[in-house]
Amino acid sequence: MSKIKLIKFSIIATLFAFMAVESVTAAPSIYGRLDLAIASTDKASGGSVTDVKSHASRIGVKGSQTFDNGTTVIYKYEWQTDPVDGDPTFKQRNSYVGLKGAFGKVFMGMHDTPVKKAQGKVDLFNDTAGDIKNILWGENRSKKVVQWSSPKANGFTINVMAIMEKADEEGFSVSAEWKGKLGGNKAFFALAFDSEVPQKGYFFDTTRFAAQIPLGKPITLGLIWQESEDTTGKYDDDGYVVSLKAKLSKKTALKIMYGESDMIKTGAELTGVGFDYKIAKPLKLYFNYVDKSFADSSKESEEIMFGMQYKFSFDMY
Repeated sequence: MSKIKLIKFSIIATLFAFMAVESVTAAPSIYGRLDLAIASTDKASGGSVTDVKSHASRIGVKGSQTFDNGTTVIYKYEWQTDPVDGDPTFKQRNSYVGLKGAFGKVFMGMHDTPVKKAQGKVDLFNDTAGDIKNILWGENRSKKVVQWSSPKANGFTINVMAIMEKADEEGFSVSAEWKGKLGGNKAFFALAFDSEVPQKGYFFDTTRFAAQIPLGKPITLGLIWQESEDTTGKYDDDGYVVSLKAKLSKKTALKIMYGESDMIKTGAELTGVGFDYKIAKPLKLYFNYVDKSFADSSKESEEIMFGMQYKFSFDMY
């Protein structure tokens, strides 16, 4: 039996071993995020366009149900929506059903890989034109997955995902993460690996290291270093991202990010500068400038955006 098949069946066996128990309570909720922005884009190929965009707005249902032996079933179904163009009306995002307890957490469905999740909050322009997916492989939300996450021990968590998008081609993604405090401030470190994970018609082996390091209370330094190679040998490159987030006040934050890579396009450079202004806990305004440059200068672009993001959540009963 291959290693991937052994991982797959071990996770599934753990999942079903805890099913025959009695229900105690349930707490379903509807949640979501509306993120809309006015964006002005200048492309080197010619022309300037001003548009209203949705940055991965979403809605979902999630909840859990606890059983009398302490085991909890967890579930989530999330769709990306576009309130601006409405096309497509719904696009599936992370959706799964699973169990959690003293053994950790096990789930099946569609989900971001451990390599993608290892980025933490280093990507300060996530879901916008400045998303790191523009220069790095590995930003995958894979289908037909089974994942086990270990219980947290001294801040450490291990994640193991088996990916079965095609019957005769299986991959896996693993990570080790640590969340805690350095000097009294929040910090994060992750080391993650992909093995033959499908993306854009290829199958990638990826190594990613990521860190969020506090530089005093108001400033956090973010780092990602990555190497990716596809099984055909067409792509074999590395890249990095550096970000800096500084709280200028209780409500205002400065964001700066820079990255380089030859992975997606040769000579790619990604630069982002922006400000966030938090009106309330679920509501913020943001102003971003993003520049993308490549060896092929005809692919270059600049974008300025002013947006609003509102998060909501309420119990169904």
